Amino acid sequence: MVRFLLYRPIAVLVSTFALMVLGIITFNQIPISLLPDIAIPEITVQITHPNTSARELQRTIVKPIKNQLQQVNHLADLEAQTQDGLAVIKLKFDFGTNINLAYIETNEKIDGIMGQLPREMERPKVIKAGASDIPVFNINVTYKNGFEISDLALSEFCENVLRRRIEQLKEVALVDITGLSQPEVAIIPDQSKLQSLGISEQILKENLQKNNIELGNLIVKEGQYQYNIRFATTLNTIQDIENIYLKIGDVKKGERVLQLKDLVKVSVQEKKLRGLYSFNGKRAICLSIIKQSNTQLLQLRKKLNTQIAHFKSEYPQLDFHISQDQTELLDLSINNLIGNILFGGLCTFIMIFFFMNNVKTPILIGIVIPVSLIITFLCFYLFHISINIVSLAGLVLGIGEIIDSSIIVIENIEQYREDGHSLDEACIEGTQEVIMPLFTSILTNSAVFIPLIFISGIAGALFYDQAIAVTLSLGISLLCSYTLVPVLYRLFYFKEERLKGFVPKKITWLVKVSESTYDGLLNLVFRRKKWMLAFFVFLALVSIPLFIMLDKKGMPNISKTELEVKIDWNEALTVEENNRRINQLTRTIVKRMHDNLPVCAFIGQQQFLLNKELQQNFNESLLSIKVASNQEYERMQKKIKEYLTFHYPGSIVHFSAAKNVFEVLFNTTDPPLQARVMSANNIEVPSTDQINLLNQELNIFGFLNPSPATQSRYYIQLLSDRLLYYDVDYEQVVQSLKTIFSHNDLGSLKGEHKYIPILLGNRTKPFIDLVQQATVQSNKGQYLPLRELIRILNQEDYKTFYLDNSGGFIPFNFSLTNKEVPYYQASIQKIVDGHPNLNVSFTGAYYTNLEMVKELGLIILVAILLLYFILSAQFESLVQPIIVMLTIIFGLTGAMTLLYFAGNSINIMSAIGMIVLIGILDNDSILKISTMNQSKDSVSLRDAIKLSGKRRLKSQLMTFLTTILGLLPVLFSSGLGAELQRPLALSVIGGMFLGLFISISFIPLVYWILYSKIWKRVD
Repeated sequence: MVRFLLYRPIAVLVSTFALMVLGIITFNQIPISLLPDIAIPEITVQITHPNTSARELQRTIVKPIKNQLQQVNHLADLEAQTQDGLAVIKLKFDFGTNINLAYIETNEKIDGIMGQLPREMERPKVIKAGASDIPVFNINVTYKNGFEISDLALSEFCENVLRRRIEQLKEVALVDITGLSQPEVAIIPDQSKLQSLGISEQILKENLQKNNIELGNLIVKEGQYQYNIRFATTLNTIQDIENIYLKIGDVKKGERVLQLKDLVKVSVQEKKLRGLYSFNGKRAICLSIIKQSNTQLLQLRKKLNTQIAHFKSEYPQLDFHISQDQTELLDLSINNLIGNILFGGLCTFIMIFFFMNNVKTPILIGIVIPVSLIITFLCFYLFHISINIVSLAGLVLGIGEIIDSSIIVIENIEQYREDGHSLDEACIEGTQEVIMPLFTSILTNSAVFIPLIFISGIAGALFYDQAIAVTLSLGISLLCSYTLVPVLYRLFYFKEERLKGFVPKKITWLVKVSESTYDGLLNLVFRRKKWMLAFFVFLALVSIPLFIMLDKKGMPNISKTELEVKIDWNEALTVEENNRRINQLTRTIVKRMHDNLPVCAFIGQQQFLLNKELQQNFNESLLSIKVASNQEYERMQKKIKEYLTFHYPGSIVHFSAAKNVFEVLFNTTDPPLQARVMSANNIEVPSTDQINLLNQELNIFGFLNPSPATQSRYYIQLLSDRLLYYDVDYEQVVQSLKTIFSHNDLGSLKGEHKYIPILLGNRTKPFIDLVQQATVQSNKGQYLPLRELIRILNQEDYKTFYLDNSGGFIPFNFSLTNKEVPYYQASIQKIVDGHPNLNVSFTGAYYTNLEMVKELGLIILVAILLLYFILSAQFESLVQPIIVMLTIIFGLTGAMTLLYFAGNSINIMSAIGMIVLIGILDNDSILKISTMNQSKDSVSLRDAIKLSGKRRLKSQLMTFLTTILGLLPVLFSSGLGAELQRPLALSVIGGMFLGLFISISFIPLVYWILYSKIWKRVD
C-alpha cells in the first residue's frame, strides 16, 4: 500500500487538498459553545396556587401530584419544595432515558389528576431543559436618571418590543424575562355611599360581571351575501367600567339610576409585587437570552451587540447592560486552549529541530498537523460534534499523538537510510515496520478512551465529545502517518538523494547526552538487579497510601469570578422592605469595596420560565456580584457576613460561586452531607418544636449550616356562634375578607396586549387597620364590625416544605470535608436515634462523588482489560502484555504523586488524565517490546534490550517532550478550560515523568528476567 501511494504523490496530495477544502467549508457550520448540547435527564413541574399556605399546598396538591408522577417510567428520583403559593417538583430520570417521551408521559400524568385538583387552580407547568437552555447572558434594561418612565410602561415596552425584536434573531430560541410590573384595575368603593344607599359589594360585583360578557358571533345570510355579526359587551377601558349603570331602590320608594363612577374610584395600578429585579441598586428588567442548540455562541454575541447598539441609539432614555456573560467564559477558555495548542506546537518544533538537526523535518510535521486538524473538523461536522472546551481538550491530546506518530515514522525511515537503503525503500520499509505497532498503539489509545462514554449521568454525555475527538484525531494521525508522511518525506529528500545520496545527519549534543544517560542507567539496573526490583516494588506500593490520602471529588475546583449571596431575612417582610435592605447592603458593603462591581439582585419570586432556582419567597433574595479574583471573592463574602450578623442577626445567609453552565450541569454547589430528618410515622413532617430541639443538639458539631427557616403566619378563625347570633352568612364574611386583601376578583379588562385583572378592594393600608375598620352586613341589614366575628391567631411554621420519594423531610446541611463525613454521619445518626419519633437518611455531594469515583475506577479497569486483550493479540503472548500493565501501574503512581503535591484531588478530570496516561505509556512499551521480539534470532538478549532501547530512545524522548510541552501551558493558564484540564495535565505529566524512567529501566529488567533462560543465544 505504501509503495502504491509513494509513486502516486499527486493523487495523494490532491485527495488531501480536497479533504482540507471540505473541512474548511464545513468548519463555519460547526456550532461553537462552552459545553456540548446535553439532554439533561430532568423535568421540572411548577405548581402555582396563590393565597395558599405552604403546608396546605403540600398536603392538598403537591402530595397527590407527587404520587401520580411517581408512576412515570424510568424515574430515578423525585424531590419537591413547597412555599406559600408555589411548589417546584424535580423529576430526575435514569441517564439515557428519552426525555421527550418522559416529557409527554409527565404531561399525561398531570392531565390525569387535574380533575382532583381545585377548579380555579392553573394547570401546572411542565418544563424540560438541556444545556443549551441555560442563559448565555442577561440584558439589564433600566431608565436613565432624569427620565420619568413608570415601571408599568417600561415593563410593557420590554415585553412587547425589545423581547420580540431579540427573538427575531435566528440564533435566539427564547428570551426569558423577569422584573416585569403587572397592571391591575382597582375598584375602591366609597363605603359611606354604599351603606347609605344600601348597596352591598355583591351587587357591585354582579353588575360589573353582567357588563363584561363575550356573547359570541352570529352568521346572517342576505341573498347572495353572508354577514358575521359580533355581539360584545366587554370592558376595554377604565371609562367602560366607570360608565356602567346601576339601578337601585324599588318601585315603592323610588328607583334611581347611577353610574359606577358615582360610587367607586377606578384606577390602574401596579399589581401587588411578589418579587422584583434590580441592577446596581436600580429597578430593572432582566432579559435572559436562550440560544438555539446549533448556534455559534460568539456569532450570537456579535449580533446581539449590534442589536443593543441600535437600541441605545433608538431609545436614549434607557440604559442597557450585559451581566452573567457566559461568552466571556467561552472566549477565555477557548482562547487559552488554542494558545496552549500553538505554544505546545512551537515548543515541539524547536525540540524536534534540536533532536533531528535539520529544518525539513519540523516543516514536514508542520504540514501534517494542520492537515490532520482540518480533516478532524470535517469529521466533527459529520459526527455532529460541536467545538467546545471538551472537544478542544480532546484535540490538545490528539495533536500530541499526531506529532508522535509522524516522529516515529520519520525516525524509522531515517534509521533505514542510515543502514544503507535507498530513499524509496527506506520510506516503504520504514513505514511498514512501524505501522502495525502504531496501529496497535492507536487502537489501545482508542480502547482506553471509548469506555469514557459509558460513564453514567451527565459526565458520560459531557465527555462523549472528548472520547470521540481523541479517537478521530488518533485515527486521522495514523492515516496521515501511513499515507502523507512517507510521500512528503520522499518529495522533501528526492532531489537531495539524486544529487548527493544519503548524508548521515550530525548527531546533536542532546542526542549524545540522552544516549550516554541511557547507557549509564541501564548498566546500573543490570548491576543491581535485586535492589532495583525492591525499589520498583516500593514505587508500586506507594500508590496505595497516595490513593487513600488524596481527596475524592466529582469535579475539580474552578475560579470564583462571581459571588452569589442567598439571603433569607427570616422575617415576614414585604417585597418593598426586602428591596430596601438589599439596596442598603449594596451601598454599604459592595459599592464601598468596589464601586464598579455590577450587582444583580433577584428579590422575592421571579418570573423566569426556565430558571427554577429563583422561585423564592417574598422575604428571600439572591445577590449576584461580579468579582475580580478569588481573594476579592473571599473578602466580599467576609464583609457581607459581618454586616448581616451585626444588623440582622436572625437572617440566614448562604454563599456560593455563581452558577455557570458547567456548575448547573454538575450541581457543584450541593452540600457535602445532608441529613434528611422525617417523622417515624412518615405522614407529616416533624413539628417545629422537635426540629428546634434537634437543631440545638446538632449545633455542637459547629459544621451545621443555618437550620431550616420558619416564619410567623396569621390564621383567621371565623366565630360560628357569633355568626349565628348576629345572623351573618359565612359567604358574606369571606367576601368582605377577600375585598380587604384585594383578592375579590371581578373579571378582566381586555387591554390592547393582555387581559388586566379587575379587583375590588384597597391594599394601601396595613392589614390590621383594614380588619379593624371593615364591616359586614347581616341578613337583617345591620352593619357589624368584622373584628367581632373573627379571631386572628399567630403561629410559627416552616417557610418551605420538602418532599422526596420517602415522604416529607426537613434538611440539615453540613459543611464537611470528605474525610470527616463518615465520622460525623455516625454521630448524627446516634443523636437522631435518641428521638424515637424521628428518622434520618443521608445524601449529599460526598455520596455522589464516591459513586463517581467508583464508576471511574471500574472504567479504568475495563480500559486496562481492553488494553490487555489487544496487546495479547498483537504480541501473540499472554505474558508480554503484563509488562505493559506493570508500566501503567507505575505511571498511575506518578500521576497521584504530582496530584498530591500540587494540592489537587482525584476527580473526573484527573481520572480521565489517568486514562489518557494509559494510552500514552503503552505506545513506547509496545514499540520497544516489538523491537526486542524482532531481534530474537539475531543478537544476544542483553544486546537486543540495549539496541532496541537506544533505537527507540530519540523518538521516545521526543514523544515525552511533545506531550509535556503540549500540556505544560495548561498549568499556568486561567479560565474554565484550563482549570478543568489542569488535573488532567497534572496526571499526565506526573505519570509521564515516572513512566519514562520505568520504560528505560523497569521494562528491560523485567524482559530480561522473563526471557534470560529461554532466549536463543547468539555467539
